[in-house]
Amino acid sequence: MTERDNREPQKPSLKKRLEAWVEKQIHTRDEFGNSLAGVSEPVLRKGIDTLCRDLPSLERNEVERAAEVAKNGNYYYRLSKGLITNLSPVVELTQDEKESLVAERERLFSQRGMLIIICTVSLAAFLQGHVQSSINAMSLFVETVGIDIQRQDDTQSNGADSTAQWQLGGMNAIPFLTAAFPGAPLSLPVNYCLGRRGALGLSALLIIASSIGSAFAVTWQQILGARIVGGPWGSRLSVLLFWLLRQQLDIGVDQLSSPGNSGKSIASTLLPSLTFFRVACGIMIGFVINFVIAAATNTLNGQPNAGLNERGGRYHALQWIAAAPVVPSVLLFIAVCFCYESPRFYMRPGTPNYNLDRAFRNLLQVRPTRLQATRDLFLIWWSTRDGDIHQDHRGKSRHEIAHHAEYQNGVNINNEDRTSRTLTSGLTYASLIVLVTRLSVDQFKPLFTRRRLRNALWSSCVVALSQQLCGINVFAFYSNGMFSDYGVKTSMGYSFGFGGVNFFFGILAMRSIDIIGRRSWLLSTLPMMSMFLMAATISYAVAPQVDSGDQPKPKADTGGSIAGIIFIYLFAAAYSPGLGPIPFTLASESFPLKNREAGASVAISINLFFAGLLTILLPRINAVFEMAGTLGFFAGLNIVAFVLIFFFVEETKQLTLEELDTVFNNPKSRFAHYQLTKRLPFLSKTGICFGKRMPRDH
Repeated sequence: MTERDNREPQKPSLKKRLEAWVEKQIHTRDEFGNSLAGVSEPVLRKGIDTLCRDLPSLERNEVERAAEVAKNGNYYYRLSKGLITNLSPVVELTQDEKESLVAERERLFSQRGMLIIICTVSLAAFLQGHVQSSINAMSLFVETVGIDIQRQDDTQSNGADSTAQWQLGGMNAIPFLTAAFPGAPLSLPVNYCLGRRGALGLSALLIIASSIGSAFAVTWQQILGARIVGGPWGSRLSVLLFWLLRQQLDIGVDQLSSPGNSGKSIASTLLPSLTFFRVACGIMIGFVINFVIAAATNTLNGQPNAGLNERGGRYHALQWIAAAPVVPSVLLFIAVCFCYESPRFYMRPGTPNYNLDRAFRNLLQVRPTRLQATRDLFLIWWSTRDGDIHQDHRGKSRHEIAHHAEYQNGVNINNEDRTSRTLTSGLTYASLIVLVTRLSVDQFKPLFTRRRLRNALWSSCVVALSQQLCGINVFAFYSNGMFSDYGVKTSMGYSFGFGGVNFFFGILAMRSIDIIGRRSWLLSTLPMMSMFLMAATISYAVAPQVDSGDQPKPKADTGGSIAGIIFIYLFAAAYSPGLGPIPFTLASESFPLKNREAGASVAISINLFFAGLLTILLPRINAVFEMAGTLGFFAGLNIVAFVLIFFFVEETKQLTLEELDTVFNNPKSRFAHYQLTKRLPFLSKTGICFGKRMPRDH
């Protein structure tokens, strides 16, 4: 045997490994459910007949070809790729159709208009993060608008200082509180009236108005008023910024996300992670912009709090920081103008926007071939009509289903046509308001009356609450204020480092949350986050202190302070792949399509409400507990979040909607009892926290 034979096999090159990974991702899509799988030929033919009557501009043979390709998508992909040659297909494909069917699986931007949609959603997420950074940095200059946070001796300043802390908290909290209510609940009726594009465009315009108003404000009350204008509409970004892209991605491509059946797709997993990634990018770049503005206005080397109501360079810094979000807002508004509306927006029966012809015209604009546009139209139409019946009424008799309102909207074509035409013709503004209010209530009401939806809402809201309990927004909202005694330059530098860690470690979430699992990620990272905050607490407690007026502060550039900063950065690193994207992932995947927007808006509303509550209380908490005590307080709240998630949040990774129905139909009390009596003793005995599986007997 030669020396060459004794050598270990050569590892494949990076290019080969990348190609193998891409091929694996392509074929992984085949594992997702198809809403037409198992549908009998007579039922499929009846659906084709109905769609042809609903949309007379479609030829029957077109719909038949499209339905066949939709039902057997993997077969026609392999046929188009040349992997199948010895079978006679039902549908003969042209060369253009074959190339397009292959390209839609193997090329990222095979769909026309996808690049501008991605840019639009990226800008929306970036804007959300940038606004948070602006609010954070403005806290360094609030004395210029009348909030006196200078610290004198105890006898002179305690009362005034306490008032100033509440003023600062209220001014910074108002965007989140108004976004939580009425902002998030209103996102649904605004969607019905304006669509995804319209709501995003209106949000961008009002954030422009809010930013400009804040820039020209001369008192903190005026800034508060300007933020009320932008706050509720900022919540539209939270609810909408991944929905627009999701709706465009999930319009039937490869049948990988047929919402009537599989319900969860690659898009549903990746988009919330990508959204968090872009928000983190906005926070990081926002800190950079704030740093540049402070340098340009010659305030970088000054102390954070100067004279009350000054109108010099510090006021100019506040103005420019407040106005900075105008730029991405304008770009977002321009980008929205070039986006197509989601076809689903025009294909929801019973809404004032129901228009199959317009949906088909939109699909023709974004799909390379008419076959693909017709296929996607049929898939969306099928899932929005019959999907709810298959999922929610399996146990009902045929007679009960036939008299259900959703069946009449989806199958009884005479009633459906008449209803749709009534809804879309001659509506007054008053009747439109009544209609969208009723439609919104119809989405929200089942969240609290049906166990499956109520349990999904519980899980989503617990995780949304946990994001605020963990203390991440202490630094996202007030990092500059936490380090304000170190000077403007140092505090902004620390804030930028925090944003950078949050951004780069967010990359880990893109695929890992679907591999490791949502619950497992959360239960793994929360103890680490608590330990890192506790370590930061100890570091600041033992660091040399300097007298900063009414209370001592850790001295900058000492070993204890630097160690505290490092532990805070480690805390952000542990947060980024776990509690960062998972609240939005869980909110977007836990609910059936019909109630998904309502469920997500409630979860996001809870998240924003407690973010606002935290923002109000934090200045006072920090003043009473000092920095070390504040960090220790949130270290304890991380344990509270861990307990809540352990007992009340189910695992949802790689589950179809049918499997989610089974998971969420179990009573929460049974799930919590199982965790307490079975899972907890098992973990205690084995010492293995999350690696070993147990039988699913709950």
